[in-house]
Amino acid sequence: MGYTSDDEPNPRGELCVRGDNCFKVYYKDEKNTKETVDEEGWLHTGDVAEIDQCGRIKIIDRVKNIMKLAQGEYVALEKIENLYSSSPIVAQIYIHGDSLQSYLLAVVIPDPVQLAGVASKIFGKKITAEDLQELAAACKDERVKDEILATLTKEAKRTGLKGFEMVKRIHLSLDPFSVENGTMTPTMKIRRKDAYAKFKRELDQLYSLGEPVSRL
Repeated sequence: MGYTSDDEPNPRGELCVRGDNCFKVYYKDEKNTKETVDEEGWLHTGDVAEIDQCGRIKIIDRVKNIMKLAQGEYVALEKIENLYSSSPIVAQIYIHGDSLQSYLLAVVIPDPVQLAGVASKIFGKKITAEDLQELAAACKDERVKDEILATLTKEAKRTGLKGFEMVKRIHLSLDPFSVENGTMTPTMKIRRKDAYAKFKRELDQLYSLGEPVSRL
């Protein structure tokens, strides 16, 4: 993602710490120890940090939220989620990528009021945010998916996302991410591994459709 310790005016990179207050090894776990603590004793936190001109440290990303697509482009998944979340249609969104694929997918939990408006327009009848049966049907309708994806694409262009950072296919669901179902942390961050496990079948099916037609 271009984070380097030589960045101007503020150096950026993975935050590493070392000292007597840091643990040295994982108990009986050599593999994770080598991945976390390097040969010089630095503990790699997994946080991408920036040091400002006053020497203060600011966390700006997570290493695990950065992935490489099949053609070599790096994408910051959480950053993309935050940008898409500014669209009124989005109540929650999980961006998914696969290093063997060249494009991104998303699971979108749509705002019920906004979804009802889209569904009413496409189905040609009045649908309310309380009509869960109709909203569930709308989530499965390809016309609704196309309309919402088009809305998201406009938002992506507005916020300056690059082509490979834009979502190309989506799955709509009324089942939100939550602490209770294990897909969110207590600080309301998406647990990426668990979110993928929850929607693995749907996401794998979207990738099985092959390369999408460009919407740019």
